[in-house]
Amino acid sequence: MSWHELSINVPFEYVEPVSYLFERYGYGLSVETKPGEYAVLRSYLPSLSRQRLAHIEVGIKLASSVAALGELNIRPLDDNEDWRNSWKQHFTLLRVGRNLVIKPSWIDYEAKDGDVVVDLDPGLAFGTGYHPTTYCCLEALEELVRPGSVVLDVGAGSGILTIAAARLGAAHITAVDIDSHAVRAARRNFRRTGIAERVNAESGSIPGAATRGRAYDIAVANISARGIRLVAPAIPDLLAGDGVFVASGIIVEQHEEAAAAITNAGLSIYEIRQKEDWLTILSRHRRL
Repeated sequence: MSWHELSINVPFEYVEPVSYLFERYGYGLSVETKPGEYAVLRSYLPSLSRQRLAHIEVGIKLASSVAALGELNIRPLDDNEDWRNSWKQHFTLLRVGRNLVIKPSWIDYEAKDGDVVVDLDPGLAFGTGYHPTTYCCLEALEELVRPGSVVLDVGAGSGILTIAAARLGAAHITAVDIDSHAVRAARRNFRRTGIAERVNAESGSIPGAATRGRAYDIAVANISARGIRLVAPAIPDLLAGDGVFVASGIIVEQHEEAAAAITNAGLSIYEIRQKEDWLTILSRHRRL
């Protein structure tokens, strides 16, 4: 059976929906980020999977009606080309902050003193640490998480932020995502990395049953300005008295929309961080 590689250039804010198409109908997924530009998504299909290809093409066409996506490229693979592993060449060790090390699961690495290693399979869902917003969230978690912290991860994706929080000493993490496929992928990552007992991973958003009865020391939402606007009203009731809300996935041009939603919810913004064209906003309860 012959195979084909599908690839497309996608603006960062549309990586999630196109990733869903590739994961739902393709075989395998890789996300290669081009700093400050776009992401390159790849998946693979056998030549006989015409119906699967049709689903992907229709989805790409619909997404292209609201966003400037690149062309869907379809490349036949040589018989000797190992598509199952070729995409892995795009990922290497990534150091974040003082001690965090993002390690793809297939790379051998001997941790140095002080390293906090986050072992991840980047092919499962978007969220590898290479995207500027994920990078900033990891930096913030390294600063904020203390042994015993209770953390909320909204829009958990592959679970990279949840795994990092656990490695940094969090006692419990609630991870939610509206994409049930992403939740299943994240749960696999949690089991593989041995943190599943400390994580409650659920499909949905906030507020909801998954967060009922808990007060969070840190709530992190690496989603989008629109997503921040939707979840911000629920955050104050979920934060502990001195808790911090880390809001990310915000394009610079949409800064005012996200900031207004956070302040209107009753939180006080105390720091805004920028990496390339993306912002991360840190806030806490407004002091009276």
